[in-house]
Amino acid sequence: MDITEQIRKMYGDREPVLRESRQQGAGVLIPLLEKDGCTQVLFEVRASHLDAQPGEVCLPGGRMEPGENGAQTAVRETCEELLIPESQVEVISPLDGFIGPGGRPLWVTLGRLHDYRGTFSPEEVDHVFTIPLQWFAENEPERYVTRQATQPGENFPYDRIPRGRNYAWRERPYEVFFYNWPGEELWGITARIMHQLSEDCRMLCSGGK
Repeated sequence: MDITEQIRKMYGDREPVLRESRQQGAGVLIPLLEKDGCTQVLFEVRASHLDAQPGEVCLPGGRMEPGENGAQTAVRETCEELLIPESQVEVISPLDGFIGPGGRPLWVTLGRLHDYRGTFSPEEVDHVFTIPLQWFAENEPERYVTRQATQPGENFPYDRIPRGRNYAWRERPYEVFFYNWPGEELWGITARIMHQLSEDCRMLCSGGK
């Protein structure tokens, strides 16, 4: 068997992936619940003593463990952070994922909480709050542009590339979303996820038009 046939056999019907997304991913849940006569989304505010993103508004979730898919991660992390059993979390559907600004894949799952009593783990969560899902359909996020630039390390071999230290590294614009809810600021990937969900809901209500 020649090398091309070996390669053909090796790849076969393999589904292509984005190589950059092979790093450890994360999964988050958009948790819906019924409150005050309407469907609302539950958000967490991260505990102030955490090293990563203290005090920020987020959705329940975390890093994937080996063998997990995004939905399994989302449910596990939700149960740990809200101190509830898996039986109280209903998975509705996986949604489209995102590649975060740092290149990490983020898998989003839409779910529903049953009989939730406002519990949470103070080790991870400062407090929780809800926003009506309809509010996101009625309010557009503010948008601001940042620029992501390549910054080579100190030992980068400039002598091996054209123009050396004067090489024209590309910058990439990255749009950052903000939603302002009284007393809370939703921004970054959390706001981007909610904007995408609201766009999907608008599409559904308009019959796909």
